[in-house]
Amino acid sequence: MRNSSTVASVGLESKEGVKLLVTAGPHARKMVGIWLFGSAAWVFSMVILGGVTRLTRSGLSMTDWKFTGQLPPLSDEEWSKEFEKYKQSPEYKRVNKGMSLDDFKFIYWMEYGHRMWGRALGLMFAVPFSYFLRKGYITVQLGLRLSGLFALGAGQGMIGWWMVKSGLEYAEPRVSPYRLAAHLTSAFAIYTGLFWTALSVVMPEPPAESVTWVRGAAKVKRLALPVGLIVGITAVSGAFVAGNDAVSDKLASILLHILLLLCWLWYVIRK
Repeated sequence: MRNSSTVASVGLESKEGVKLLVTAGPHARKMVGIWLFGSAAWVFSMVILGGVTRLTRSGLSMTDWKFTGQLPPLSDEEWSKEFEKYKQSPEYKRVNKGMSLDDFKFIYWMEYGHRMWGRALGLMFAVPFSYFLRKGYITVQLGLRLSGLFALGAGQGMIGWWMVKSGLEYAEPRVSPYRLAAHLTSAFAIYTGLFWTALSVVMPEPPAESVTWVRGAAKVKRLALPVGLIVGITAVSGAFVAGNDAVSDKLASILLHILLLLCWLWYVIRK
């Protein structure tokens, strides 16, 4: 019997002509699937936390960034130092002038939690990934796909700082809507990639080889693609609206959504 790691290194294991992304049987597929679904859920929570951070106007409270992270202020002196750095930012001068230290601590902890939650996600992804590779569960195709998603996740931190930096460099205390849209789009790409990969792992073949199932799957796909497009455009346009804080942009966004909905209805009826 061939060793599972050998199978993984050669390529995809075939089961009645069906290509599998995970070797070593159903239990291994279940373990990898749970890990990937959990990672996707973590990314989704990151998006929500990022939205809360923006709503509380906490995103510009930390005026520097380190790839490996840093300890939060642990003494009154360190808090005063961080507060003084924030006082040099456009947001403090134009929006939060006169803010108390306690109020600053709140927005600082919000942004710090958002950043560290992302770094924890990287650790949560990397450790099981290394374990499954060592056990030989993951095929070359899946390994390359997950490596790409991991690299995109690592780059997400740099994209986030690139976005925040735009709100610290100019007199207007807000981040660039283009960088905000790039940050959000990247997050959705990671989430979609993880969720799709998880589904591909746990459901490598249809539950029944029947014409009815194939037709049903085709119908779902026909509806899912335009809906996914509408959701994606809605999310990205929302980032531009939030970044610009403009009523005209909000009106344009609403009209765009109506147009997309009409196009989708026409697409469904035509099919």
